[in-house]
Amino acid sequence: MTDSGAAFVTVRLQHARISAKWAESRTTACRKWQHPAMLDADVQQAMATVGRVSAVAAEHGTQEELGHEILSEVLKLIPFEAAELTTFNPLTGGVEEIAAVGYDDEVLEGLRSQRFLELMESLSLPDTGIPIRMKDLPGRLLDNWAVSELLLPAGYSEGMTMALRTPDGRFTGVLNLSTTSTEHPSDIARAAIAQLCSALGNLADPARSGRWLAMLLGAGSMAVGLDREGRPIPLPGMATHPLLGADTDLVQTAKSSAGKGGWNSFVWPDDEDWFRVRVVPCAGASHISTVVSLDNVDLGPLSRRELEVLTLAADGLSNSEIGDALVISSRTVGSHIEHVLEKLSVPNRAAAVALAIREGLMLGRVERHDLP
Repeated sequence: MTDSGAAFVTVRLQHARISAKWAESRTTACRKWQHPAMLDADVQQAMATVGRVSAVAAEHGTQEELGHEILSEVLKLIPFEAAELTTFNPLTGGVEEIAAVGYDDEVLEGLRSQRFLELMESLSLPDTGIPIRMKDLPGRLLDNWAVSELLLPAGYSEGMTMALRTPDGRFTGVLNLSTTSTEHPSDIARAAIAQLCSALGNLADPARSGRWLAMLLGAGSMAVGLDREGRPIPLPGMATHPLLGADTDLVQTAKSSAGKGGWNSFVWPDDEDWFRVRVVPCAGASHISTVVSLDNVDLGPLSRRELEVLTLAADGLSNSEIGDALVISSRTVGSHIEHVLEKLSVPNRAAAVALAIREGLMLGRVERHDLP
């Protein structure tokens, strides 16, 4: 068996062991939940916590306010010493704080690191939403770096991590909590927290708020998401535009741009209007692989022909090559370059290209006559 095949089998076995442990503890807890005669104080408290947290998660308020209130409710069920609720940012591939209590900076840095996200992925947590405690981990506990290098040295003996998922299956954040007692979280508490995966997933969803996207993309922006096939996906709270429809030239250009990786920005004409387009590839497990935003832009004194010349110059073409592409003479290209330098108040061609790249003053597409 190849190394990659062995690694795949190992991950699947770990997932199976975690699922089996989860099923066993969940079955025990659910028997009590489903039979009134067995509703002891712990189960009643767990049911009450689920109800209260679900209600809080659905309230209006900032993520931070609701997050702190939720951690206060969870504390009534699980006597943790530290906890955090984070949101997964699909634009950066990292997590950002919603609310946190108890952890020092070193532990928080570790829990929010790419290494910890990779550990979660190796355990299939973003794919399942199953909460996992230290005692549920496969293999030797000390072989898990997060336990041996991060949590135990900080004084934590148990704890739980749950990847937050929306009802449509998107990974949107993480709930971490740590205790100094090996008795918590109990099986009943774990089953209760599992019931909250979708409610907390909705709360952590960065796309749930039009205000969040407006802050990210800029006031007045229109935007859509693109899936991995380049199909537009509406973004909650965001306006759209016919240019952002399926199979438009702009969307096809944005899809091609996203495939090159990294942020990209360019301008696009529509009748008498000009728009700035921003293409933002999204890392991580989100079903949205790219965000494409559109907002009006004032190009100032630059003409469309000058933008075409500047765009091709930024692509590294010489005056002669730009002339062939646009079917104009090299001398005319030179005149356009001089006008661009004057209008942008820059000393030379290289400075103009640098400014165009930095400010996104390039066309997303130039109709070239020198290509087949």
